[in-house]
Order: sequence, then structure tokens, then C-alpha cells
Amino acid sequence: MSSETLRDDLDMEYVLELASAFDKQARGHVVENPDIIYEDSNPLCGDKFKVQLKLNPEGEIVDVGFTGRGCAISRASAMVLIDEIQGHSYGDVNDVTRDKLIDELGIEINSAVRLKCAGLALRTVKTGLQQSGYKVASPEEEDWAETD
Repeated sequence: MSSETLRDDLDMEYVLELASAFDKQARGHVVENPDIIYEDSNPLCGDKFKVQLKLNPEGEIVDVGFTGRGCAISRASAMVLIDEIQGHSYGDVNDVTRDKLIDELGIEINSAVRLKCAGLALRTVKTGLQQSGYKVASPEEEDWAETD
């Protein structure tokens, strides 16, 4: 087994660990009296998330919950996203990009469909914030864009 194959296996193992953590800690978590509820999907693969966000009066995201279904990449990416935004100002969501989430996963994604999987949770959060009147960067600018 080559060292590159071993690295890929280890990276995917980490993704599976994150996906499992998402299943145990975040999926199905119901946010009490959420300020934002938004649902989005990746029509190319069938992944679908609904996010619930609770913000305090200062704009800090104090609770995040997801329901829905997704592949290991979308679930792992959602888990990383929760760690990035919970306890932070909604404006800090602008510092999170799909590429940053993928870097945290430690894998290389070359498929446009899988890139959309990796960005689904972020797209859902950003669009939910926007539609609720919060000023954040549009997910279409990079997180959902077609790739070469």
C-alpha cells in the first residue's frame, strides 16, 4: 500500500469520525425558540439539511441544530461548521468558506457534486441568515459556484 493511499484512507477515516460526531451531537438537535430556520438541499445527490439558529441580542450564534440527511462529506462539513460558528458573531460566518471547511476535513475533493456536498451546510446557514435580515456574504459567491 502506497503512502498516498494510506493518507487518503486516514483522511477519509477522519471524515467518517466527524460525520459520526454530527449524527450523535448535532443531527436532530432541536434549538429552543430558534430565530432562524432554513432548509436547503443539493439536488445533484439528494443531501438535504434544515438548520435552526438561535442568536442572542448581540448577534452571537448561541445554538445550532441541523435535521435532514446527507453523505459523510456533508455531515462532516456541517460538524466543522458548527464548531466554527457556535459562540461567535453571525458576522464571523463570513470568515468561513467552503474551501476552509474542506481544508479542515483534510481531503481533496475534485468532483463538483462533492464540492456542493461540502458546502451545503454553509450555504444553508448563510442563506438562512440573509433571509432573516442579517448581512452576510452570499453563498453563491463561492460556496455554491460551479467549479472547473
